[in-house]
Amino acid sequence: MSRGTELLAANVSWHAARHLATHAIPAAGVAVSQDFIGACCRDLCTTAWELARRLRVDSALQLTATLTAVTLSPMTPPPALVPVVTGFGGFTDVPNHAHHPRRIQPVTVTLTPLDEAEALHETAQELFTDVMNQFGLDPQL
Repeated sequence: MSRGTELLAANVSWHAARHLATHAIPAAGVAVSQDFIGACCRDLCTTAWELARRLRVDSALQLTATLTAVTLSPMTPPPALVPVVTGFGGFTDVPNHAHHPRRIQPVTVTLTPLDEAEALHETAQELFTDVMNQFGLDPQL
């Protein structure tokens, strides 16, 4: 059986920017929504798990997550990624202690198609936590 690549791409900035005051985002920064990053991690794990089960793949899957910002030219440095968190009552905020990296290192986890729902949730949480730790945040799905 041939093995392939599954790609999930999502714009995690539009919702964050829509619900955040412009002055809260540093100049030359792109707001990224912690909620959407978490949803993408869950969706990636679930989609890969379901596809592997449907194709009867019995070996472990390597899942990689990363964030990137599109620049106008290859010579332009990437903008800072600014994490936007949603607090109680649905209010959005940029934590003062958060890092604003220009690049996120790819994060890799292993998922086995034979895992049950609890293990699937743990894998999604690990992926999400490792991405958000690069912002200096410790989130929970």
